[in-house]
Amino acid sequence: MTGLQAMVRRNLITILLVLLLGGFVMLLAELLVTNHVDGIQNVANVASLVGAVAILLGFFAKGTFRHLLVLLLLVLSLSGLLGAWEHLESREGGEAQAPAVLAVRPNGYQTISNGAGADVERTLQQDDEEGEKAREGGEREGGESAPPPLAPLSLSGLALMGAVVLLAKPDAPELAGK
Repeated sequence: MTGLQAMVRRNLITILLVLLLGGFVMLLAELLVTNHVDGIQNVANVASLVGAVAILLGFFAKGTFRHLLVLLLLVLSLSGLLGAWEHLESREGGEAQAPAVLAVRPNGYQTISNGAGADVERTLQQDDEEGEKAREGGEREGGESAPPPLAPLSLSGLALMGAVVLLAKPDAPELAGK
């Protein structure tokens, strides 16, 4: 066990960089598999790719170039905050929904006007059942699932960890083992 500890200590920076590279690549793969490619969603794809490339370059970077990569990763961490804000806004409906006007009738029906002049009548029971199903399944009432509110922060976390690891990385190889 002592030999393994010594090997991990000698190669800690490299091991952490490999894990961070894997994290960025897996994040990009997840975004692409879940079809996260519509409009502003592409910011996460580009940020994941840029993060992976920055970490890959970090294996070889020295001096000022390494410090520039640290700054790039710090700026990249802001994209995760942007994504979290977008996810929270989207979860709450954001500005995409037109204001609806609701009128409840004495016969148990409600009239919903969506602002475009279309009125829809539904029973209060139907509306309650659909709303409950959406809340239980993490879905919005339109049937699509709401984005996870804090998922984009994984991008921020990876970028910040990458910045810290690259900042701690020594330039001279003989200093790495000490």
